[in-house]
Amino acid sequence: MRPLGALLSEAHHDVATKPRAQINRESAWRWATLAVAAYEARLFTDAVDYFHEAVEHAALCDPTGTELRAVRTWVGLRVPPQAL
Repeated sequence: MRPLGALLSEAHHDVATKPRAQINRESAWRWATLAVAAYEARLFTDAVDYFHEAVEHAALCDPTGTELRAVRTWVGLRVPPQAL
């Protein structure tokens, strides 16, 4: 794990330079990739948890639902819907 000081420094930079929607968009895609990786590693409970985080962040970043649909579609192409 990276040192907490480095993570905090990165967070300070992000908060100072990125709009909240961008932070949520980046978080959504990070969680989406974790969901797929967890499913591929057969960590099914983790995949479900990560997918839910991706959906939450995607919903927060775009009031039109475009990002949410994109995240759901991308994950859905890689993970069977019944697994989530």
